[in-house]
Amino acid sequence: MATGRCIVCGRLIEIEEFSPPEDDDYYDYEEEKARQKKILFCQICEAKLRREADEAQKNPKPM
Repeated sequence: MATGRCIVCGRLIEIEEFSPPEDDDYYDYEEEKARQKKILFCQICEAKLRREADEAQKNPKPM
C-alpha cells in the first residue's frame, strides 16, 4: 500500500494499489498510470466538501 497526503488537511492516507495480471496483453500500464488520481482527499474532507456543495445547491428557505 502506498501513502499520500490529503491536500486540505494534510492527513496521511493509505492508498490501495491495483495490480492487474501481468500476462494480460491488452492492458496498457502506462495509460493506467496517467489516469491515476493525483489529488487526494481524506474521507472527512471529502464529506465536508460534498456537504458544502449540497448546501450551496439548495434553494434558500423563505422567511
